[in-house]
Amino acid sequence: MTSPRFRPPQQHRSQETLDRILDAAERVLDTKSFSEATLLEIMERAGVTVGAFYRRFPDKDALLHLMDERFFAELYVRGDTVLEPTRWAGLPISDIVREFTREAVGLYRERRGLLRSLFLRARIDPVIQESARLVNAHLVDRLVLLLLPRVSEIKHPDPRRGIELGYAVLLGALREMTLFGEAWPSSNSGDGVDLTDELTRLYLGYLGAS
Repeated sequence: MTSPRFRPPQQHRSQETLDRILDAAERVLDTKSFSEATLLEIMERAGVTVGAFYRRFPDKDALLHLMDERFFAELYVRGDTVLEPTRWAGLPISDIVREFTREAVGLYRERRGLLRSLFLRARIDPVIQESARLVNAHLVDRLVLLLLPRVSEIKHPDPRRGIELGYAVLLGALREMTLFGEAWPSSNSGDGVDLTDELTRLYLGYLGAS
């Protein structure tokens, strides 16, 4: 696997500067793709010189790799919190799927700019591909751990396969509607509550759960 290329900060103040750079880059990506964004505008927003950037990063792509690393580290935490087994003791599949979907819809809307840039680059970038593969495998495992013991609620002929493929269908539809919605007529992606309802229905319907 190719590793992100940057120099980790050695001091607290350096970490604060790095965080400002990453936060500024995310704000720029709210309105531009990563290829359109310039280092100058990102650094100006962060209050950092371009020279200071190059003392830590070899190039602009390394910045995207670090943004990818930070985002997916956060995603592990958020996913584990939502899918913590003790939280769902005695509750039906429908409650679990709805809350997971609600969290996913909120995340995709909050971080649309960053996610859009990451997905566009993932087609050709092995670092980002591997990050996405690992976090998806982790979240699928957590869903299987929660949903498979409730197999009596699932009518899909292969429950584990249904959970895995249903996850992919759910996130694929969410990605298209929220990140690339301009390509779809009448996407209605502006209504977050409705999108949560419809994607929950999609996943439960595929599983054959009520």
